[in-house]
Amino acid sequence: MVRSKKFVMVLSLGLILVFMLLDFIGNERIESRAFTGLCVRSGGGFSLLTNGERTIGVYASLEVGKVYRITGVPFNTTGGERIRPERIEPAEPDFPLESITGAYWPSRGYYLLTPERIRLALTINVSKGELVEVEGLFYGGRFYPVRHRRLGMPKKPLDGVPWLVEGVILYSGRNTILWNGSEEIVVYPPYGLELEPGQRVRVLGVARFYSRLTLLVDSREDVEILGLADRAPVSSAGVGQIVVGNCTVLGTGRSLKLDCADLRLYGFSARVGDSLRVEALRRPSSLLCLNCTVIRPRELLPNSICNFSEGSFARISGNVSWVKVYRNGFGLANVTDGNCWVLLKLRKSLGITLQENETVTAYGFFTTYRGMPAFEIESGDDVCSGNC
Repeated sequence: MVRSKKFVMVLSLGLILVFMLLDFIGNERIESRAFTGLCVRSGGGFSLLTNGERTIGVYASLEVGKVYRITGVPFNTTGGERIRPERIEPAEPDFPLESITGAYWPSRGYYLLTPERIRLALTINVSKGELVEVEGLFYGGRFYPVRHRRLGMPKKPLDGVPWLVEGVILYSGRNTILWNGSEEIVVYPPYGLELEPGQRVRVLGVARFYSRLTLLVDSREDVEILGLADRAPVSSAGVGQIVVGNCTVLGTGRSLKLDCADLRLYGFSARVGDSLRVEALRRPSSLLCLNCTVIRPRELLPNSICNFSEGSFARISGNVSWVKVYRNGFGLANVTDGNCWVLLKLRKSLGITLQENETVTAYGFFTTYRGMPAFEIESGDDVCSGNC
């Protein structure tokens, strides 16, 4: 009987100790703890916070990209660590942040170009293309910015990095070429946007170093048309300027040779001897007509047969007194007007046949032939019958 009472007492003490241990363990489980982390997901009354090493779920709707200090009861689930929050307050990070310096590039997403593309989870208040130092955390393949410092636009082109440049369009179409005052830059504008030669533009694009410096432009908003290039006289204009002046056509073909410039003029048709009002874009090795007009057709030139000046351009008109053709096909025609005469040189390639007593008008240059005054024309179109 005594042994039975002792057994009951021992059993009772054992049960008391078990309940005390369970109570102790239970109190340990419900003890509140604090966690500071960056919110990287939020929705449906549930958010994920990370400090770069641990990620904890919180039963609350929080703002992605903000840092919070959560005080509550932690517990584990098959989905990871969780907290039932008792207090939520904004906080400064007490964990290390990663730092990345690059150019901000919002284009079908938000990126930092370093020049490697790093996708941002959130937009930041920075101009497109601007260099920025961003501090934050990587999560799920994206970088979550916490704070940033603006560094301004790049001062020079770097491969894979945005660059803002201003200049004049020299060529358009398949290869759009911009002149920035010192070099030619290939520009690939967005689909559907065609820039015109002579326009002054400001362009933002990603720089690439191929055979020439190239800018890959992302959207129409990255191209600003500022107006037209500066104007300057023909004699003093530089590349990228619009030359302005009156000129006489000295030669034709795919382009025009002018008496006012060493460069040939493209994009306009005229005849030798026509006087033009020229507004043209000065390129490195040519002129491109932007607005050209004939202000005096060659027919209005005076008859200069009596005003011989070797090397000068002129119009002559008179009667053919005689014609001589040599065996090699070269010919001469003596054109006379009163007491003045000149030898009209007829190269075989011109394909011109003149007859004695025929009245002709020619446009060309005074020269000499065996010491005698002569006249040389460029093509068969520069000779016509009559006063034409």
